[in-house]
Amino acid sequence: MSLFKGSSTFIARGLQRTGQRGSKGISGSLRLTTLGVAFSLSVMLLSVTIILGFREQIHEFAFSQTGHISINSFGSDWRNSNTPIHVSPELLTFLRQEPYVERVTPIIQEAGLLKTEDNFAGVLLYGIDSTFRGDYFAHNLREGRLPQTNLQQGHAMPEITLPVQTAERMGCRVGEKVRIYFFGDKMRVRVYTLVGVYESTGMELSPALCPISSLQRLNRWDDNTYSRLMLMLREPSHAERDLSELIASLQKRPNLIGQQDYGLNLGEELQPELFNWLTFLDTNVYALLSLMILVGGFTMITGLIILVLDKSKQIGILKALGATDGLLRRTFLLLAGRLILRGMLWGNLLALALGLVQQHFRLIRLNPANYFMSSVPIHFAPWAWVGINAGTLLLILIMILVPAGIVSRIRPAESMRID
Repeated sequence: MSLFKGSSTFIARGLQRTGQRGSKGISGSLRLTTLGVAFSLSVMLLSVTIILGFREQIHEFAFSQTGHISINSFGSDWRNSNTPIHVSPELLTFLRQEPYVERVTPIIQEAGLLKTEDNFAGVLLYGIDSTFRGDYFAHNLREGRLPQTNLQQGHAMPEITLPVQTAERMGCRVGEKVRIYFFGDKMRVRVYTLVGVYESTGMELSPALCPISSLQRLNRWDDNTYSRLMLMLREPSHAERDLSELIASLQKRPNLIGQQDYGLNLGEELQPELFNWLTFLDTNVYALLSLMILVGGFTMITGLIILVLDKSKQIGILKALGATDGLLRRTFLLLAGRLILRGMLWGNLLALALGLVQQHFRLIRLNPANYFMSSVPIHFAPWAWVGINAGTLLLILIMILVPAGIVSRIRPAESMRID
């Protein structure tokens, strides 16, 4: 009967202590193994955290301009079309009552020319109301605030928030008045009070925000006429399904549409360059995750092989005393698991520390013209961290099953032989 039944944990602790007190080579090998796992895991965690940050920022920017679903004049280009759509109050109520729609935001967009005594610049204005979801603009405010949208008759002057590139180029400061010229059948000029400047992306013409009523008066449109509608969904991941359901619902109620020809598009369809860029980043991250898993796994395999070979005499003694191959395999797997968990702990702490430093101090800067943002974004997602940690532990344990089987090839008579 074996003396070692159920004692794999005890043996693993003993081998770990002797490894730490043993030769510098073995002790250093165990430290390098732990560091290899820690480095690989921290790189994976930071990579996913950064990619999620990019995804969140790009999604906020893209959908703040188009919505998850855009309704505009059929056949028009949402970026620069001045073709208006008439939206009846009944249609607006119907859209807002759909269970999958979070909010419906009307937009009026108008191109103009911001001019000072010394310079001029083209500017795209978005007329917005209180339903506008301005999270992206609010999070990226460099100075001031977003404009008030409840502009009433007799209000002294409408407010405007400019992108930082335009404000810096024109030398405009918060609190000053800016003049914007609009061209059509005749030139018109409107004066706005600059109340805010936001950190815009690398888009060629980031929008300025102003009250929707100011542009309705400029174009002499009634309260039910807009450039387009933006639909924000409760579940953006189901946008394609919700769009199909919306089209089917509208086809059943032609009275809501009347004579107006609407074009309905997904936000991702309207800005494919942004989402294709995100897909490219995702591909790179998958490749990096696979590479780091292999680095961590092979580091662990190397350390385990060195440890098994170094402890061959102890293994021979344990076998002579009745220890089975299965017991010894479990022992070395437990020892490897302790090293992996230690490395994972340091890897998590390192990734968390670096992520928090970047999130608060933005030390690593980016060129907005290439990356649509001024610094490397960070977004912590607990589910992603848990998944990466669990997956790393499982995959590395699977990878070390083969080297753990080396103990079955060690023969007591050979390993205990005195040279």
